[in-house]
Amino acid sequence: MNAVIKRTSFAEGNYVNAEAFANSELEVLPFTANARLIDKVKAGRNKLDAMSITAIQRSDKKTRATHTTTRELTLVLPADLAVGKYEVQSRADVAFSFKNDDGKVYEGVSGDIEIEPASDENVKGRFNINIELPDTEENTFILKGKFQVLKAG
Repeated sequence: MNAVIKRTSFAEGNYVNAEAFANSELEVLPFTANARLIDKVKAGRNKLDAMSITAIQRSDKKTRATHTTTRELTLVLPADLAVGKYEVQSRADVAFSFKNDDGKVYEGVSGDIEIEPASDENVKGRFNINIELPDTEENTFILKGKFQVLKAG
């Protein structure tokens, strides 16, 4: 299966969206990606084959001098992209992280990513992830979303 490419644009009908819940310490606006990158990676001590999907949301630039803020969601999934539910951090080839516009990276500590049936060209799914705030005692927020991206192109 040749599922991996490096592609930064979205095909029509593809998306990555997320919304945060249950946190008063960090404001997280709804996330809608306008670019993405899919790449094969090696995960964990045993160097398992995995698929990394990075969804990127860039703010619109008004002028050339304007700084563009960037937010990212990264999902790491088993390389075969088999349909099913995968618990975050239950295995080396399943992980989730979120980079907010403050530049900090927030790691998923629990929850699941579900890969749903899709056409042969796409990988489709949803996620419900508990994300830990850095430098806090088990303070988390929930990030829920869905995605559909091209596997190859």
